[in-house]
Amino acid sequence: MLLAFSGIDFETLYDKSTTRLVSFQAARDSAIAEFVKIGKNPSTSDTTIVFLVSKFDTKSSIERHTLKDILKEIGTPAIKWIVRELDYRGSDREARSLRQSLWVLGEIGGAEIVEPAARFIADESWAIRSAAFTTLGRSKSYEALHFVLSGLNDTVALVRKSAFYALSEIATDREFPNLLDGLDDDFYGVRYAALSGIVRLKQQPVSLLAELSDDDSKNYFVLSALAGIEIEHDSLNVITTFAPATRKVLYDVLPKQLLIMSLQHEMHPLLKKHLNKKICAQGHEQ
Repeated sequence: MLLAFSGIDFETLYDKSTTRLVSFQAARDSAIAEFVKIGKNPSTSDTTIVFLVSKFDTKSSIERHTLKDILKEIGTPAIKWIVRELDYRGSDREARSLRQSLWVLGEIGGAEIVEPAARFIADESWAIRSAAFTTLGRSKSYEALHFVLSGLNDTVALVRKSAFYALSEIATDREFPNLLDGLDDDFYGVRYAALSGIVRLKQQPVSLLAELSDDDSKNYFVLSALAGIEIEHDSLNVITTFAPATRKVLYDVLPKQLLIMSLQHEMHPLLKKHLNKKICAQGHEQ
């Protein structure tokens, strides 16, 4: 497609930017840089972005990634043109164009992408719902919270994982209880996503230690969240009755001083050996 009024042969430039030939890597890099340049130029920006968005239905992985990289670099000006075509799912049931649109919007980020992405959080396709929640998380905008919370109880585990990922990115201390709920989920992916948010918030250890129970699986994630958080010696008494596997996780996040104190009370022979190794290792690091 040669756009005479702009003097740019977009198809040739696109072919160069998406080539797989290693020998043409320099030409590829140059073409990508040119797309970014004309995509940011007010006189050619709209035409360039419209062309790039028209390629979103491609089956080629390298093309999808190249489109993402270019439009991410162009940034906010691309949003309105992506949103304009957002309802087009693609040429088949894979909905490639829509998924590409949500992916690129997430890479650009910002509050401006919240409303467009939120339109798909109740989509009949679980893959689209998952992509929409991931995009909301990448917006990094607290304005997405209301929409994100609606996905925490989705019937599909991978959608819940995406919703908890989104929550982990935007949660404040007020949403700490919601993140804790994720540690009870049956799907490990949800628990890891919730853990990420809990670690980011850096809640006081007492808030996490209060969540310890007779569920060793949950305890593993609760204690993992304590990594990098200062734990008072008195708090160690809380976990003395828990299973050895749970205590082992705690020892993996304690500083040397508390490891030494723990060694004085630990009776399990393998855990005593583990503690001694941890203490020696930390000693060598200092």
